[in-house]
Amino acid sequence: MSDVGLRRRGGGDPAHNSSIEEKPVEKMSKLVRKFDMYAKVKEEYRETAPVSVSGGYLTLAAWVLTAMLTLSEVWTYATGTRLKEKMLVDTTLGQKLRINVNITFPALSCLEVHVDAMDVAGDYHPYMEANMHKQRLGGDGGPLGRKVAERANVVETKDLATPKDYCGSCYGAEAVEGDCCNTCDTVMQRYAMKGWATKEIRRDAEQCKREAKNPLAGALKGEGCNLSGFMLVNKVAGNFHVALGESVVRDGRFIHQFQPDEAPGFNTSHVVHSLSFGDPYPGSASKTSGFDPMAGLERINPVEQGTGLYQYFIKLVPTIYDAAGGKRGAEGGEQGLAVWSNQYSYTERFRPLAPHLGGKEHHGDGDHNKHGSTPHHPAPTTVLPGVFWVYDLSAFMLEITQEETTTFTHFLARLCAVAGGVFTVTGLLHSLYGHALKAS
Repeated sequence: MSDVGLRRRGGGDPAHNSSIEEKPVEKMSKLVRKFDMYAKVKEEYRETAPVSVSGGYLTLAAWVLTAMLTLSEVWTYATGTRLKEKMLVDTTLGQKLRINVNITFPALSCLEVHVDAMDVAGDYHPYMEANMHKQRLGGDGGPLGRKVAERANVVETKDLATPKDYCGSCYGAEAVEGDCCNTCDTVMQRYAMKGWATKEIRRDAEQCKREAKNPLAGALKGEGCNLSGFMLVNKVAGNFHVALGESVVRDGRFIHQFQPDEAPGFNTSHVVHSLSFGDPYPGSASKTSGFDPMAGLERINPVEQGTGLYQYFIKLVPTIYDAAGGKRGAEGGEQGLAVWSNQYSYTERFRPLAPHLGGKEHHGDGDHNKHGSTPHHPAPTTVLPGVFWVYDLSAFMLEITQEETTTFTHFLARLCAVAGGVFTVTGLLHSLYGHALKAS
């Protein structure tokens, strides 16, 4: 049998054979090649431009800039969130406003420092110190004794203060004849100097008994006092203050009772370590947050000017920090995810004490603009020495929420934009530089 007779039918057609042997992967590759948008230049047609120093510098600058921008984008994406602020109408009613204070009065004893509060709703709160502590301070500003928790509505100046000419007994331990021991600490020091035992005298001494009832009873004129803590008041406009005299409510008016000759000695110098309204929230410690702009404020009365009335007019903006962006609970409630707080700005004014007070017992009313003036003393008009913080609330509320900065796809798009943008711009600069060299 011949070779021709054994040949397979159709085996001589090359096109037919290639169609049979072509694999699906090869077909797909041919199809994909048609979408190639990058033009290819044959090697023999390429012209290599000489390298330049300027090109090298631009390339290094491009890589450094690309690395910096890339790291910035990665950091922004890694942090994940940013703060978004939105203004709302404040519809919260019937809630309490928390006022946090930490204030030092370097020239007022703790027997003279007490906090009063009042508001436009007609509520008066004399000696509102239930959640506060007092710390006696020496002339050098150092603490004396322990910090004392205060009680609300307790008048300390009448029952605890010793007479002006008081001279306590040293119980035989006088350093010199006529020596006075006005505090329990002084008695203990005198006994220690004599080398005597102090156990029994600490129990029996009148000074120690008095101070055991209230540690502030030993406070002396010339000491300072630090007042710290918080108070809860109605969420309406009002004021709180530290002022001269005993606070009483009489005939529907909030007044201070004092003797006129006591006014020049009531030194209203003060240092505000912190004053805030509401709870702190993340970022509130920043000076630009508006949470505590009065922190570090110091006002010391010059000797030539004397004492007077300090007034701080505070504008509160209710603020909600809603980190989760979810359901909010009631203000101060444990179920809410949000932090209820306030930001504020303030202005201040000082009015010096008039040189002449005149008259008998002086009565001031609760209006901070009228403190110190009464119909009984038409001329001259005087002021009540003290420090007043007068606050008012905005009708709008600021809501601060956290939101995602970028999605992952957005992050990738920004990285591509950084790389492409940097090298495109540097290439343009290099081209312009080359044209400028040719033209010159």
